[in-house]
Amino acid sequence: MTKEKVQSFPLLMPKKYNVWGNAGSIGSFMFYHPAMDIHLIGSLNQFRYHSKGIRLMFKMINILLKCDCS
Repeated sequence: MTKEKVQSFPLLMPKKYNVWGNAGSIGSFMFYHPAMDIHLIGSLNQFRYHSKGIRLMFKMINILLKCDCS
């Protein structure tokens, strides 16, 4: 089995926000941050909060980057 390496091309986002995942229309989100090997999963359960889930993900990444969890 051949293992392919996928590369990302960050055009608009800083490298610290390089995540894989999806955000839903009701504020749900599921992202994987490969550099920190963490999964960010949640739901705000409100249709008008579709962009707040992404902003929450950015805040969580910033908090985890500041944390010395080693």
